[in-house]
Amino acid sequence: MHEGHRARMREKLENDASSLFDHELLEILLFYAYPRINTNGIAHDLINAFGSLSGVFNASAEELKHIKSVGANTAVFLKCMGEINRRINGTFNGVALLKSYEDFKKFTALRMKGRVEENLEIYCLEKNGKVKRIFSYTSNEVNKVVIDTQKITKAIALSEPYGLIIAHNHLTGSAEPSDNDDRFTAEAQVICSMNNVNLYDHCIFAADGSVYSYFCSGKIDMIKKNYSFNKLVDNQFRKDTTENNFKK
Repeated sequence: MHEGHRARMREKLENDASSLFDHELLEILLFYAYPRINTNGIAHDLINAFGSLSGVFNASAEELKHIKSVGANTAVFLKCMGEINRRINGTFNGVALLKSYEDFKKFTALRMKGRVEENLEIYCLEKNGKVKRIFSYTSNEVNKVVIDTQKITKAIALSEPYGLIIAHNHLTGSAEPSDNDDRFTAEAQVICSMNNVNLYDHCIFAADGSVYSYFCSGKIDMIKKNYSFNKLVDNQFRKDTTENNFKK
């Protein structure tokens, strides 16, 4: 069955390569890393994680190995292909370039459109706004971000970003944030401030098409003011000093 499918894909590449989707091109390339298994799912996992072919081939071997369907040999294979592409072209584009809130809104809306599960995505950005890595998670909870904040620490450690943007969807109800959304954003801000990373925004996309932005609402500024790592340490230090003075 796989051989018949592979033959059809190779024929399509030979006769009409421009009609192939990115994941199909990656699927064909992976034929040579996985001679006997269906590579369609692996190609989708890679595109979903890194956002585009450019993102896949620009990823480090260590980042590639964190995709559960990708082994060490495949990570090296893709890294080699990326380096070949870089040397041929002399330049290498990232996943996307987000220079404004509108850029981000359009980019994320395309990724969230049609999702039938609750999703949360973390976009790791370079200083110029280029998305260098995407981390995507799913949850069975409705209108609630359920994610271990240690995953944010891991995302920062793996991609070493200049800034982060967070997005998630509500399958029902409005885009208005819940108390849990506010708490999660505050926790994310503390982690970002500990690692000298800017938290630019947290957006919520509702099924009715509405969007809530912590940045546009001004709420992100309030959270940054109250939940930076240094602010929390200073507050605790003042509290401890006051209590010690009182005891004396």
